[in-house]
Amino acid sequence: MSKTDAATPEIEPAGKSREWNFHPALPISMSPVFDLPPKPKAALNWLLGTWTKLTPPVSHLTFALVAFFLFWPSTEAMKVLSWGWPLQIFVINFAATVILAGALHYYLFILRGQEMQLKFDARPMEKSRRFTFGNQVWDNMFWSLVSGVPIWSAWMILYFWVAANGWVWSLDSVRASPVWFILFFFVIRFWQSFHFYWIHRLIHIPWLFKNVHHLHHRNVNVGPWSGLAMHPAEHVLYYSGILIHFVLPSHPIHLIFHMFALNLGAIYSHSGFAKLLVRNKEAMKAGSFHHQLHHRYFECNYGSEEIPLDRWFGSFHDGTRAATDRIRARKKRMYASK
Repeated sequence: MSKTDAATPEIEPAGKSREWNFHPALPISMSPVFDLPPKPKAALNWLLGTWTKLTPPVSHLTFALVAFFLFWPSTEAMKVLSWGWPLQIFVINFAATVILAGALHYYLFILRGQEMQLKFDARPMEKSRRFTFGNQVWDNMFWSLVSGVPIWSAWMILYFWVAANGWVWSLDSVRASPVWFILFFFVIRFWQSFHFYWIHRLIHIPWLFKNVHHLHHRNVNVGPWSGLAMHPAEHVLYYSGILIHFVLPSHPIHLIFHMFALNLGAIYSHSGFAKLLVRNKEAMKAGSFHHQLHHRYFECNYGSEEIPLDRWFGSFHDGTRAATDRIRARKKRMYASK
């Protein structure tokens, strides 16, 4: 354990506070994979625990397997750019987004299936002139479906066209390299966290924040459709994590899983609820309080829980009052220098 960790305050149990309708136990924790001294058992349990119960990554993989085996265009068809197979990929992506974001929004915000239980922010979705169409939900749906899905699909179309023509190193079958096939799912998860942190820091540069990232940050209180409500330039950067597949050998399932993790993962992490409950019993983890803190305080928690980059670079907010005071002081220094 580092000195920084040793200085953290006593654990505050999960519950309600002046700032939050619900917060998890504080201070929030990060992945134990990078803890010093190493904690092999905790790290292994964290790595494998993702895949042994219903979690967002398991959901992403399920979507990817269904898409690949039931609906994906053939490699032969993708060798030639045409209207047919790219449109097919776009429809698959559009449907996946509408199904997941629509279902979560309906259950959590319209049907109110778990009322306010485990909802981070007590406030409802906004109807305000600062949102497109004067409505937060319609705004979020517009930017997700009109910008997000087409750009997400364009990145995938580019990769599959290149891969189908043999211009990148790819795996034709699982049997070609079964160990790498499994290992690469773990690589993708950490690469996604690493890439997200750095492109997120980039778009917090004042000019880019004002002209690009501000569109996403209008969502201080988030819902399922908020995750992909971004400026087109941010979508291009966000989905550029796909570039790893142009360098490392990938099976089509890897690529589809990765891109679904970026797209569907943002829907889960912005759901606004810590967990999904069915008949008051936990069904699966959903929203990220780590990222919810970023939407409220802006200049903190640029990354995700997989790699503690925020801790290493001094931008970690652990959810405590002391961390809030520290981040507010940091923001004052940042903006005073501009």
